Amino acid sequence: MKKTILLILIILMFPIVMALENCKGIMFANDIPCSIFLPVNTTVIPCNTIGLSVYNNATLLHTETMDELNKFNCNGTFNYTGVGTYTFLFGTGDSGSIDVVEDENQQYYLYVVALIIFFILLLIDYKLEDGWFTMIAGILAMIIGINLYISGFPNLVNNFLRVGIALPFWGVGAYLILVPVMKWFEDWK
Repeated sequence: MKKTILLILIILMFPIVMALENCKGIMFANDIPCSIFLPVNTTVIPCNTIGLSVYNNATLLHTETMDELNKFNCNGTFNYTGVGTYTFLFGTGDSGSIDVVEDENQQYYLYVVALIIFFILLLIDYKLEDGWFTMIAGILAMIIGINLYISGFPNLVNNFLRVGIALPFWGVGAYLILVPVMKWFEDWK
């Protein structure tokens, strides 16, 4: 029963399907991978003769030959999630760029999901009376606290407030880890 619940929680934490869509000028890192399109009449210029080179700060990242999407479009793939400006040059002399930016709302989503999993683990432990789920919830609370301390809450630049938000998570996490361990030592005697 416990293994099944843990397996379901692990599966729910990972995305299952990613779609390949058209690259936009400004993209969030979670929108990638995407496809770069070049309008070309493929009956006149075959796509396999057009090269695509991707640069970041004048550093060549990769070169590929474009694929034929349909009669009037060639396409290539873009799969760089690092924040920055990426320039791509086509063999036809055309160029373009993609700015990859961080979605600041993504941190909110991660904190909300982590807190939901935290409370689910505590609820499971309450029902099963098994200290392992409490310990995992404590570890998760400490990870949230460390993340809040290192990267800060989005748009929170005051160090005192950042530590003031992270410290309760550390304390709760340490408490939730130690309580089952202390109970185990008491039962061991």
